[in-house]
Amino acid sequence: MKKARIKALLVDKENNSPVVLVEIENSTKVIPIWIGAFEAWAMAMAIENIEFPRPLTHDLLVNCIESLHGKFEKVVIHSIRDNTYFASLYVVDNDGNEIEIDSRPSDAIVLSLKRDIPLYVANKVISESGIDLTIEAPSENEEDKRFRNFVKQLDIEQFREMMKHRESKGNEPDDTED
Repeated sequence: MKKARIKALLVDKENNSPVVLVEIENSTKVIPIWIGAFEAWAMAMAIENIEFPRPLTHDLLVNCIESLHGKFEKVVIHSIRDNTYFASLYVVDNDGNEIEIDSRPSDAIVLSLKRDIPLYVANKVISESGIDLTIEAPSENEEDKRFRNFVKQLDIEQFREMMKHRESKGNEPDDTED
Protein backbone atom coordinates (compact mmCIF):
# COMPACT_ATOMS: atom_id res chain seq x y z
CA MET A 1 0.00 0.00 0.00
CA LYS A 2 1.34 3.41 -1.03
CA LYS A 3 0.42 6.88 0.12
CA ALA A 4 -1.27 9.00 -2.51
CA ARG A 5 -2.67 12.47 -3.12
CA ILE A 6 -4.92 14.18 -5.62
CA LYS A 7 -2.86 15.39 -8.56
CA ALA A 8 -5.66 16.90 -10.62
CA LEU A 9 -9.38 17.06 -11.21
CA LEU A 10 -9.95 17.29 -14.94
CA VAL A 11 -12.47 16.71 -17.71
CA ASP A 12 -12.19 13.97 -20.32
CA LYS A 13 -12.77 16.04 -23.47
CA GLU A 14 -13.95 13.00 -25.42
CA ASN A 15 -17.06 12.40 -23.30
CA ASN A 16 -17.15 15.48 -21.03
CA SER A 17 -16.71 13.30 -17.92
CA PRO A 18 -14.78 14.37 -14.82
CA VAL A 19 -11.62 12.42 -14.00
CA VAL A 20 -9.63 12.56 -10.79
CA LEU A 21 -5.94 11.70 -11.08
CA VAL A 22 -4.65 10.08 -7.91
CA GLU A 23 -0.88 10.48 -7.76
CA ILE A 24 1.19 7.86 -5.98
CA GLU A 25 3.70 9.62 -3.72
CA ASN A 26 7.39 9.28 -4.57
CA SER A 27 6.59 7.95 -8.03
CA THR A 28 5.56 9.17 -11.46
CA LYS A 29 2.43 7.01 -11.51
CA VAL A 30 -1.18 8.14 -11.42
CA ILE A 31 -4.44 6.26 -11.12
CA PRO A 32 -7.20 7.79 -13.29
CA ILE A 33 -10.69 7.44 -11.85
CA TRP A 34 -13.69 8.64 -13.84
CA ILE A 35 -16.28 10.04 -11.44
CA GLY A 36 -19.77 11.48 -11.51
CA ALA A 37 -20.48 15.17 -11.91
CA PHE A 38 -21.81 15.62 -8.36
CA GLU A 39 -18.74 13.96 -6.85
CA ALA A 40 -16.49 16.13 -9.05
CA TRP A 41 -18.35 19.22 -7.90
CA ALA A 42 -18.04 18.20 -4.23
CA MET A 43 -14.35 17.40 -4.77
CA ALA A 44 -13.72 20.77 -6.42
CA MET A 45 -15.42 22.54 -3.51
CA ALA A 46 -13.27 20.58 -1.03
CA ILE A 47 -10.08 21.35 -2.96
CA GLU A 48 -10.96 25.05 -2.90
CA ASN A 49 -12.00 24.88 0.82
CA ILE A 50 -15.43 26.30 0.03
CA GLU A 51 -17.86 25.96 2.92
CA PHE A 52 -21.63 26.16 2.62
CA PRO A 53 -24.05 27.57 5.20
CA ARG A 54 -25.83 24.21 5.45
CA PRO A 55 -24.19 20.76 5.44
CA LEU A 56 -23.99 18.92 2.16
CA THR A 57 -24.04 15.11 2.06
CA HIS A 58 -20.33 14.66 2.75
CA ASP A 59 -20.50 17.22 5.56
CA LEU A 60 -23.39 15.28 7.07
CA LEU A 61 -21.28 12.12 7.25
CA VAL A 62 -18.37 14.06 8.80
CA ASN A 63 -20.75 15.59 11.36
CA CYS A 64 -22.23 12.17 12.24
CA ILE A 65 -18.85 10.46 12.72
CA GLU A 66 -17.42 13.35 14.73
CA SER A 67 -20.53 13.80 16.90
CA LEU A 68 -20.21 10.11 17.82
CA HIS A 69 -16.58 10.82 18.81
CA GLY A 70 -15.23 8.82 15.90
CA LYS A 71 -11.95 9.76 14.29
CA PHE A 72 -11.16 9.43 10.60
CA GLU A 73 -8.03 7.33 10.18
CA LYS A 74 -7.43 6.72 6.47
CA VAL A 75 -8.91 6.12 3.04
CA VAL A 76 -7.76 3.12 1.01
CA ILE A 77 -8.48 2.49 -2.66
CA HIS A 78 -8.08 -1.26 -2.38
CA SER A 79 -9.30 -2.96 -5.54
CA ILE A 80 -10.58 -2.69 -9.07
CA ARG A 81 -13.09 -5.07 -10.65
CA ASP A 82 -14.67 -4.70 -14.09
CA ASN A 83 -13.22 -1.17 -14.41
CA THR A 84 -14.83 -0.12 -11.11
CA TYR A 85 -12.66 1.00 -8.20
CA PHE A 86 -13.47 0.09 -4.60
CA ALA A 87 -12.41 1.98 -1.50
CA SER A 88 -12.80 1.88 2.25
CA LEU A 89 -12.96 4.64 4.80
CA TYR A 90 -11.39 3.70 8.13
CA VAL A 91 -12.78 5.26 11.30
CA VAL A 92 -11.72 4.68 14.89
CA ASP A 93 -14.65 4.72 17.31
CA ASN A 94 -14.76 6.12 20.83
CA ASP A 95 -13.50 2.79 22.26
CA GLY A 96 -10.50 2.65 19.93
CA ASN A 97 -11.98 0.04 17.56
CA GLU A 98 -11.15 0.43 13.88
CA ILE A 99 -14.22 0.30 11.64
CA GLU A 100 -13.93 -0.24 7.88
CA ILE A 101 -16.69 1.42 5.87
CA ASP A 102 -17.24 0.49 2.22
CA SER A 103 -17.13 3.58 0.01
CA ARG A 104 -16.96 4.74 -3.55
CA PRO A 105 -13.48 6.17 -4.13
CA SER A 106 -14.90 9.56 -5.12
CA ASP A 107 -16.82 9.94 -1.85
CA ALA A 108 -13.85 8.75 0.21
CA ILE A 109 -11.58 11.21 -1.61
CA VAL A 110 -13.96 14.10 -0.87
CA LEU A 111 -13.89 13.16 2.82
CA SER A 112 -10.11 12.84 2.65
CA LEU A 113 -9.87 16.36 1.26
CA LYS A 114 -12.34 17.82 3.76
CA ARG A 115 -10.58 16.39 6.83
CA ASP A 116 -7.02 15.88 5.57
CA ILE A 117 -7.40 12.11 5.95
CA PRO A 118 -4.41 10.16 4.57
CA LEU A 119 -5.15 8.52 1.21
CA TYR A 120 -3.59 5.18 0.21
CA VAL A 121 -3.74 2.96 -2.86
CA ALA A 122 -3.17 -0.80 -2.69
CA ASN A 123 -0.11 -2.09 -4.55
CA LYS A 124 -2.29 -4.38 -6.66
CA VAL A 125 -4.35 -1.41 -7.88
CA ILE A 126 -1.17 0.48 -8.73
CA SER A 127 0.22 -2.45 -10.70
CA GLU A 128 -3.09 -3.07 -12.51
CA SER A 129 -4.08 0.47 -13.40
CA GLY A 130 -1.21 2.82 -12.57
CA ILE A 131 0.01 4.89 -15.50
CA ASP A 132 3.56 6.22 -15.56
CA LEU A 133 3.26 9.70 -17.02
CA THR A 134 6.95 10.25 -17.71
CA ILE A 135 8.26 7.13 -19.39
CA GLU A 136 7.12 5.79 -22.72
CA ALA A 137 8.54 2.30 -22.66
CA PRO A 138 9.21 0.42 -25.90
CA SER A 139 6.92 -2.32 -24.62
CA GLU A 140 4.11 0.11 -23.86
CA ASN A 141 0.92 -1.10 -25.49
CA GLU A 142 -1.35 1.01 -27.67
CA GLU A 143 -3.89 1.47 -24.86
CA ASP A 144 -1.23 2.98 -22.56
CA LYS A 145 -0.12 5.33 -25.35
CA ARG A 146 -3.73 6.42 -25.94
CA PHE A 147 -4.16 7.07 -22.22
CA ARG A 148 -0.95 9.13 -22.05
CA ASN A 149 -2.27 11.25 -24.94
CA PHE A 150 -5.66 11.49 -23.22
CA VAL A 151 -4.05 12.87 -20.04
CA LYS A 152 -2.15 15.44 -22.08
CA GLN A 153 -5.47 16.67 -23.51
CA LEU A 154 -7.38 16.95 -20.23
CA ASP A 155 -8.47 20.47 -19.46
CA ILE A 156 -9.09 21.80 -15.94
CA GLU A 157 -10.33 25.10 -17.36
CA GLN A 158 -13.07 23.25 -19.25
CA PHE A 159 -14.10 21.63 -15.95
CA ARG A 160 -14.23 25.00 -14.19
CA GLU A 161 -16.36 26.45 -16.98
CA MET A 162 -18.71 23.45 -16.82
CA MET A 163 -19.13 23.95 -13.05
CA LYS A 164 -19.68 27.72 -13.42
CA HIS A 165 -22.33 27.05 -16.06
CA ARG A 166 -24.14 24.61 -13.74
CA GLU A 167 -23.93 27.02 -10.79
CA SER A 168 -25.29 29.91 -12.88
CA LYS A 169 -28.32 27.73 -13.65
CA GLY A 170 -28.75 27.16 -9.92
CA ASN A 171 -28.33 23.41 -10.24
CA GLU A 172 -25.99 21.04 -8.52
CA PRO A 173 -24.69 18.25 -10.77
CA ASP A 174 -26.64 15.01 -10.89
CA ASP A 175 -25.67 12.33 -8.35
CA THR A 176 -24.24 9.51 -10.45
CA GLU A 177 -22.39 6.33 -9.63
CA ASP A 178 -18.63 5.89 -10.11
